[in-house]
Amino acid sequence: MIHLPLLIFILVIFALVIVSYSLERIDFLSISIVLSFLAATVTGLVLEKDIFDFLNYISFEAILVILGISIITKIAQDSNILEYIAVKLFKVARGRRRTFFYLLCTLTTLLAAVITDVVVIIILAPVVIRLCRFLRIQAGTYLMGMSICVNIGSTMTPFSSGKNIIISTAFNLDTLYFIQYFWIFDVVLLVITVFLIDRIFLTKEPRIEQQHRTLYLELINEDVMVENKKMFVFNSIAILITIILLIVLPLIYLTAVFSAFILVIINKNYTKKKAAEFFKEIEWEIIFFFISLYLIIGCLLEAGFKELFELLPFQQLNPLLIPIIVLIFVSIISGFVANNPVAIILLPIVEVLSSSVTSTIPLYFAFIFGLSLGGNLIPQASSVNIMTLKVAKDAKVENLNYKRSLKMGATFTFIHVVLSLGYTILLSLIFG
Repeated sequence: MIHLPLLIFILVIFALVIVSYSLERIDFLSISIVLSFLAATVTGLVLEKDIFDFLNYISFEAILVILGISIITKIAQDSNILEYIAVKLFKVARGRRRTFFYLLCTLTTLLAAVITDVVVIIILAPVVIRLCRFLRIQAGTYLMGMSICVNIGSTMTPFSSGKNIIISTAFNLDTLYFIQYFWIFDVVLLVITVFLIDRIFLTKEPRIEQQHRTLYLELINEDVMVENKKMFVFNSIAILITIILLIVLPLIYLTAVFSAFILVIINKNYTKKKAAEFFKEIEWEIIFFFISLYLIIGCLLEAGFKELFELLPFQQLNPLLIPIIVLIFVSIISGFVANNPVAIILLPIVEVLSSSVTSTIPLYFAFIFGLSLGGNLIPQASSVNIMTLKVAKDAKVENLNYKRSLKMGATFTFIHVVLSLGYTILLSLIFG
């Protein structure tokens, strides 16, 4: 049953939550919690629902995955594993800028597939800036390459980002699903992206002088970053095993939680941190923001949001067109609005559309890639781009500013969406 006045009221509340999330000076978490409880209270009074009816809409599996991955990421961060790998790659590249750029973008993509995307930038960007300064070159193109490739990496696993966790939990998509249907395109997209950035931007920049490269390679020592070699090696192996288990085992939320707290217990003597201290460092605002969104979506569903879309004649559309429309629509929306809220609000719609297509594979591909790749359209739509610009500004990187980020981001969003359209059509032809 559709309760139109209530539906409009809750949609207004959702819009206010999105606006608060987009404005830096506003306490978006407090506003989100207040508005979500307001929506639940009004919905409960109008439809005579109690609190347990709304709790059922919260995906606690997704919340547990986010919690576990956050702790694992923090342990990797404390162990300096990512910094070590970045410097090691530079030595492997022998200081050659093109080789280093290709390896750096590949590393960024792979790390973003298993670790929170913003954390990848927070850790690697300062290291890259320092390396470039020693070599007397500008770091802007390297940072933008990382920022763009992070969004590619965030499409590779069901636990790589908040939106993927939300979607994969809702539709029961495991890592093998991503490997089977997405990874071929991810590899092609990465190769084309890195090649174009190299040819369009990197080749026009000054080369690294041989004497600077030789001198720095002699001075650099990645082992300096390792405070405790035994724990560094152990954590590296343990996190690698955790990633393998996340790929192999079906219940990702259990694997993430067990692995995270086992690592906390084993690292106690090294980090001197108990679980409670790790809890202080977790981004709880994101977790509670997700809970608020789930509550609001629950209110929308109770008010007839899903039934409203079921009335639309999607069956009359060509099934091949539906994934294409979803990809274009989602890419545009996520280009201006943060993709996590977009993922949650569109879940019921995608669920309705899934009954109108022959195969859900192209539909899910369009949904996930539209959310990820559209985020590069403008810097404000992606926390990764915002963080990259902040790091560049704080470090006074001369060849990276808002204008260049907007130009490169919009260019590669267009390229990525066009390539994704081609792959969506291919998937539709194969599985449709």
